[in-house]
Amino acid sequence: MYGTRITAAIVLFFLTFTLNAQNRSKQTIVLNNGSRLTGTVLADSSGYLKLRITAPQVLTLEKSGIALIKPDLRTEKPVTDRHGYSIRLSASVLAGRNLDGNIRDLSIHLSNGYQFRNGICAGFGSGIEKFDEVSVLPVYADLRYHLLKSRLSPFFWVKGGISFTYDDLGDRQNYYYGYYSESKGGFMFNTGAGIELASWRRNAVNMGVGYRYQKITFRQVNRWNEEVINELVSSFNRIELQFGLVFR
Repeated sequence: MYGTRITAAIVLFFLTFTLNAQNRSKQTIVLNNGSRLTGTVLADSSGYLKLRITAPQVLTLEKSGIALIKPDLRTEKPVTDRHGYSIRLSASVLAGRNLDGNIRDLSIHLSNGYQFRNGICAGFGSGIEKFDEVSVLPVYADLRYHLLKSRLSPFFWVKGGISFTYDDLGDRQNYYYGYYSESKGGFMFNTGAGIELASWRRNAVNMGVGYRYQKITFRQVNRWNEEVINELVSSFNRIELQFGLVFR
């Protein structure tokens, strides 16, 4: 008998908890005249129903004028506001091949831009990259497009600009034999697609896969009259795996 009472009390508690949870969920109220109101039931007495329509708006309805109460089954998709100024920091692995086989170079970029409400973001940036033995500093225009306004959204990007070298190739010992080696930057292009996850305070993390092209000119210059003896133009094609942070 004692166990039965405890079981009944537990069942009653859960029924009360369930009913209360249901009352706190959104309900659609159909009035006798056909009008519909959707909101959260705050109080349910014998004669009146207190309903929160849009905080802090609260309505008290006479129950005799209510024809039907049913749960609101519509689901609202959360919207993430990405428009405005942002700063992007990204690190990438540039994978490809050269005469020595497979290689993996590192790329670090910092860019900033403004995103419009239609999902298009325009800006510019720079960074530090390495192609074989040559380090370059790219300066580029950055164009991005986010497909969705949800927290998780695919995006596409296109970058184009010029890269400058800030170190030369080896063979410095040849300087004493009448010539020295130098490298010059050139045109750069980058495009790809990824996915962005909005997190705290409108900031976000993202990752993507892209294609990277870089042109670099290698020269041998005569030490005495600065005449170019040999010139080799190389094009680097890399697959990019990118990870980034966005600060808004």
